[in-house]
Order: sequence, then structure tokens, then C-alpha cells
Amino acid sequence: MNLTRRALALSIPALACWPAFGRSTVVDPIEAYERASGGRIGVYAVNVRTGKTLSWRADERFITCSSYKASLAAFVLARVDRGEERLDALVPYTAKDTLDLWGPIAKENLAKGAMTVEAMCKAAVEISDGVCANLLMARSGGPAALTAYLRSIGDMATRIDHYEPALDRVPSGGPDDSTTPAAMAATLQKVVLGDVLSDRSKALLTRWLIGNQTNPRLRGGLPKSWRIGNKTGHSGRDMAGDIAVAWPTPDAPIVIAVYTRGGKPTEKQFDRAFAGIGRLVASTLA
Repeated sequence: MNLTRRALALSIPALACWPAFGRSTVVDPIEAYERASGGRIGVYAVNVRTGKTLSWRADERFITCSSYKASLAAFVLARVDRGEERLDALVPYTAKDTLDLWGPIAKENLAKGAMTVEAMCKAAVEISDGVCANLLMARSGGPAALTAYLRSIGDMATRIDHYEPALDRVPSGGPDDSTTPAAMAATLQKVVLGDVLSDRSKALLTRWLIGNQTNPRLRGGLPKSWRIGNKTGHSGRDMAGDIAVAWPTPDAPIVIAVYTRGGKPTEKQFDRAFAGIGRLVASTLA
């Protein structure tokens, strides 16, 4: 069963007779957010084994926020796989590189003057360290090179145009630094579950995603018993995102991408919407 935006919008009255779907389940996380915040929310989730999907504004554009860091880490790992980069290579930096940026791990290691590529990838994914992300992106060819990598693995929608903090401050209506839920979910599936990275690189990326320590977002609604790897993002304004691979069982992973854009949402509305979508995914796709 595929639930699209149109299906959700048109079938709400009928959902009460379906045990796994209640009116409040659909309305609360998706429609309630849009009504209350005045913004949009986009969702795409797929059970990789069964092919069942959940979709709402899945092909509309949303700012990636820090969710792009999972793709950046995958890009760096792809370069390692090709022999163009080394995980143990040292990346030098100075206090100037840390200005106006969230970078707790980079700042903690500032006295050393350098971190390894592997340590920077881990910090960028697990802590969303923007200093490490900028340094890795610059070392790998910049935003255009990351976008080119995404095109090379079949993602024709996602585009990265800036470094941080400009990446999180783009005008809400523009196309820069944006993606679609469907495109980002497909990319996440390829880099974590597909064959675009070596087994070693996939294992590293998966470990970093599972080790995520930022806002719970989707994890707040997904079952505690599931194995979950995710990467969140937040602009501090109207834009937030969370992408995840969740394993209800080892052989049936579910890939999820959720983004918001526009309106005047509060942190509580963000948390309620993302957790509600997590519960919706668990009740419909597992």
C-alpha cells in the first residue's frame, strides 16, 4: 500500500475503520503541523523489503539544513574508497575556521591544530559539527563537488550551494541548498544500504548515524526497540529536517526523510510533528 499526499488528504474519513490508521494518527503529525505553523512539511518513507511507502509533498523542495552532512560523509568515504582520500589523514585548521560556527568537537581539538578525516566525519554526522563539515567539504572540492557526487549516484534533485553558516541561512523561498524528501531518502538508501560505497565505508557511515546525538526528532516517535541511524538539521527559523534508516528487524529496513519549510513553527511543533510522523511510519510500514 502506498500512501500519497492525495490519498492521505482524501481518505481521512475512511481511516477510522482501519486498525493501523486512525484519523488522529494522520491529522496530528502532518495536517495539524501545517495548519498550526502555516508552513509545509514533506515526508517520504519506504520499507525497503516490502516496497510500501508513505508520501506527503515528497517531490517538493525543502532546505537540507544539516541533514546534508550524511551525504557529505558518504562523499568523503567514496573518495576514500577510490584512493583519493585517507581516513587517517590530518586536516589542519585554525581559530579563524571556527568563527560564527557550531563546532564543539573542532573547538575542543583546536589546540592540536588538526583532526583526522575520520574524526571530522564522525563529528559532522554525530554532533553536526559545522566546522568539521566545512573543512571536509573544502578539502573535497567544495559544494559543487558534493553536488556532482550526488548526481553521479542518481540524485538529480539535491543541491548544495554554500558552506555553513550560509547554507542554513538561505532565503526560505529559494532553490539553493535544497532537496526533496523522495530524493534524499533515495540517496540515504543508496549510501547506507546500496552498493555505491564499500562495505567498510557503509559500516562506518551507519555507525556514525546510529551514534547521532542531536535532537531526537524522528527517534522521539519510533519504537525504542528499533535500531535507528539518523541525521537531523535545523536552521533556527522555519526549516528543520531529519533523515533516518530504521531497522524494525535486520532484514526490513525503513528509510525516512522529513523536512519542513515556511510558516512560524515553534520547537514544540517541530518535535510533535517529527515524533508523530515516526509513530505513523511505525504503524503503517513496519
